Amino acid sequence: MSEPTDQITTRSAGQPAARPAVETPLADALLAASAGTRASFHALPIGRRASIRTSPLAPSFDALFGSGLYSETTITAPPLDTFFFPHRSLARAEELAARAFGATGTLFVTVGTTASNQIALEALVTKPDARVLADKGTHQSIHFALSDKHAAVDYIEPRVFCEHSERAALALSDIVDRAAAAERAGAPYDLLVLNGQSYDGVVYDIPAILAALAEASPSLTDIFIDEAWGAWSYFHESTRVRTALHARSTGPALERFNVVATHSAHKSLSALRQASLIHYAGDPALGERLRLARYRHHTTSPNQQILASLDLARAQMELEGDALVERSLRLARLVADSVAADPDLGAFSVNAAAPPVALAGHVAIDPTKLSLRVSGLSIGAPELRERLYSQHALYVNRCTPTSLLLNIHIGVLEEDVLALLDALRAIQRSLRPPPAERRISTSFIIPYPPGVPLIVPGEEIGDDTLRRIEAVQSAGARIYTIENRAR
Repeated sequence: MSEPTDQITTRSAGQPAARPAVETPLADALLAASAGTRASFHALPIGRRASIRTSPLAPSFDALFGSGLYSETTITAPPLDTFFFPHRSLARAEELAARAFGATGTLFVTVGTTASNQIALEALVTKPDARVLADKGTHQSIHFALSDKHAAVDYIEPRVFCEHSERAALALSDIVDRAAAAERAGAPYDLLVLNGQSYDGVVYDIPAILAALAEASPSLTDIFIDEAWGAWSYFHESTRVRTALHARSTGPALERFNVVATHSAHKSLSALRQASLIHYAGDPALGERLRLARYRHHTTSPNQQILASLDLARAQMELEGDALVERSLRLARLVADSVAADPDLGAFSVNAAAPPVALAGHVAIDPTKLSLRVSGLSIGAPELRERLYSQHALYVNRCTPTSLLLNIHIGVLEEDVLALLDALRAIQRSLRPPPAERRISTSFIIPYPPGVPLIVPGEEIGDDTLRRIEAVQSAGARIYTIENRAR
């Protein structure tokens, strides 16, 4: 697919939009319900803008929320669908999402991936003291959920392999050896939990990990992968091959695994905040447990716009995903190449884009997440982050003492990247210390005692020399030049 133009993401006001050649059943149903509802005698006074039409605060409502807010009517079935037991538009939207991601089934969630992780673990940890092997570097929601389920958890500590980006990953041997030892001891793990794609851009090759585990621990069947940052990667051939839901299709030996993956859709797709996806591949009974867990933990008032945004985001990625991801990859290369080649960006460098050899077989770096090291400025990365926002309106969320994390997601345009590079150049001009002026001596510089020259004519007077002069003066010596004049 060709690379997207700006028209893909920035359609001018009033420009007619072509009808997409892909289903959006839930979004269509919400639009129809909004247009066909005169009044609701149920709830949500702000629906149809009714409660604020004459309010002096209406302009603020409109500016913050736009027309989308007023499409929400809290109508369920008919004409929309029930959330917990869907059989109409929501059921079809979840079916289409499962197909797009290669899952057996998919559940929509409107209360974020924190809740999605809790729902997933409710369905996966089904007995007291279930034995769980878990990546210690997972999100707090996973740790809390495992604790609430009273699981017997053995943690594996990720190893930091880049001190500047603070990127860390599990060694494959740590995972496999622990699983194999439990198998040999007759107490195999019931569940493996991994952080499949991290905030900092560390990506596990899930098929490679499961292939190693298939032999090491035949009893292990249930796998939970937190892919909060990775929904986009299912829509480009170069990144899809490492994903959790792709794993079972890579060979018969992996078909025995039941895989659950969660996606924080708003992080990488065109979905509203708190839009989340739970996918499963494998045993259909697992899907039923997931639906029951969603029923137990999810709000009974799901936001209809968030649900519709998941439907639209999936459809967009089916239509344009390859091109949108390709643009992100190109823009990330543009940043890296500019930093490497432009002297006006010489104060910066990109931290290593590949893991060390010891991790290379099962770990990769997300190419759209650049860790930018600040090595030649008079300020550190936290202050640079503040200046980028306060002086240039460019927001970066993650920083370490030495580096910024740039997430070149599908909503970052070329004009944004060029503005970032210009901002970095401007900050470098204002803050990079100028090169020290060389000072060449035209005389002997001699401390007495002992009368041995520190500098002879033609030598450079550097910082080390100045410190030595200060030291001998502090010791009581006098400093003379060739003219024998005391200084």
